[in-house]
Amino acid sequence: MTMSKEKSGPDQGHPIQVAARRSGLTPDVIRAWERRYHAVEPARSGTNRRLYTESDIEKLFLLSQVTRAGRRIGDVANLSADKLREIVAEDGEAAARVGSLPASPARGRTEEHYLDACLDYLNDLDAAGLEATLAEASIALSTPVLLEQLITPMLQQVGEGWHSGKLRVAHEHMTTAVVRSLLGGLRKSGSLPSTAPELVVAAPAGQRHELGALMVALAATADGWKVTYLGADLPAADIAAAALQRNARAVALSIVHPADDPNLPGEIEILGTALGDATVLLAGGRGAGAYSAALAAAGGRIIETIPSLRSELQTLRAS
Repeated sequence: MTMSKEKSGPDQGHPIQVAARRSGLTPDVIRAWERRYHAVEPARSGTNRRLYTESDIEKLFLLSQVTRAGRRIGDVANLSADKLREIVAEDGEAAARVGSLPASPARGRTEEHYLDACLDYLNDLDAAGLEATLAEASIALSTPVLLEQLITPMLQQVGEGWHSGKLRVAHEHMTTAVVRSLLGGLRKSGSLPSTAPELVVAAPAGQRHELGALMVALAATADGWKVTYLGADLPAADIAAAALQRNARAVALSIVHPADDPNLPGEIEILGTALGDATVLLAGGRGAGAYSAALAAAGGRIIETIPSLRSELQTLRAS
C-alpha cells in the first residue's frame, strides 16, 4: 500500500504528468509499477494527487532505461538508484559493442500481438506464459484497450473453442483463473476523490460467473467511479442493501449463465423495487437478453459491451 510521505524544502513534488515526461514512461505504466511492484512511493497532495520527488523521477527514468534493455520490471523495481545506474552503465558498454541498445520486449507490441500470444499460451495450457503476457499487456495497454481489445476477444475465442470442441474445459478453467487473478489485482487501484460517483457491481443469485462483473468493476474504476464489488451469486436483497448504504448512482449486474433460471426474474423484480428511481439498474453479459422483460419491468437497461457501459456511465455522471 502506498504511504504518504512528508516533503520539505525546494522539492515539494511533481504531478504524474511531469514524472511521465521526464522519465519517458506513460502515466499508466508509472501507476502500474507503483501498484504492482512498489517501484516508487509518491506522496499525496491535499486533494489526493500523486506527487513525485526528483529522486522518484530519477528512479523511474533509470527503470525505463533498464527495462528497455530487456530486463523484467519485477526483477529490478526494488533496486536502489545506485544499483540501477550501474546496470545502465553496463548496458551502455554492451550496447556500444553491438551498436545499439536492444528494445524492450513490450515496445512496438499491439493488442493483436498480445492476443495472438495469449491464445498460443492458453492452447498449450501454459498458465505461466499466459499470466506473464497479460501482466505485460496490462502495463503496455490502457485499461479500456486491455479490456475491450484483448481480454474480451480472448474470452470469446475460448468460449467458441469450448463449444466447438477445439478446447477442453481445462482450457476454459485455466484462462478464467488467470484472468480473474489479473483483474482482481488491477482493480486495487489508488484512491478516488470523495466526490466520485458510486457503482455497485455484482452477479445476482444463481449467477456464478464473475469475470464479466470484474471487467465492469475495472472499467468503471478506470473511468473514475468508486466501485463496491460484491462478487457472484448474491441475493437481490443484499445487492440492494449495499447500493442503498453506499448511496450508489447505479447497480451493474453480470448475467451470463444460466439463461433460463426461473428464479432470476423474481430476483430482478425485488432489486428494481428496492432501488426505486434514485439508482439506475444496468445489466450485461451474454445471458442478460434472456431476462429482458424482467429487466424492463424493473426499470433496468441492458448494456451489451464494455464501450457501451463506459458511455452509459459517462452519461449518468454528467446528469
